[in-house]
Amino acid sequence: MAETKSFAERFASKKSTFTSTKLEEKAQPAASNAAADISSKTPTKQIDPIKKMQAEQIYLVKGIDDGRNAWYYVLVERLKVQLFLKALNDDIIHLENYGKILFSAYGDEPPADVTDQLKEEYGIK
Repeated sequence: MAETKSFAERFASKKSTFTSTKLEEKAQPAASNAAADISSKTPTKQIDPIKKMQAEQIYLVKGIDDGRNAWYYVLVERLKVQLFLKALNDDIIHLENYGKILFSAYGDEPPADVTDQLKEEYGIK
């Protein structure tokens, strides 16, 4: 009669897989370079696929508002892109009619943190 082993007993002698070994190594980095290991292995934020597709519809518009230089990041609706591009030649444009204003402020250029946020959120390069 064959000996009946429990599930745990049957698989107790199996070696761990490559994946589980690697996870164990990551869980206990060497003390000398622990900070470097953690920072270099921090996963990058996954970009929402819908936002990634919308990246090509984001435009930086510069103009004058109330006599001051201003900039706007506008997410233009796909069906309105051609109308938007034509409207840029007009003296006055109502950006909200063409899509969503993501960021805006007075000044000549958007600050780096705003541009970095767009890059991170929409995958803009």
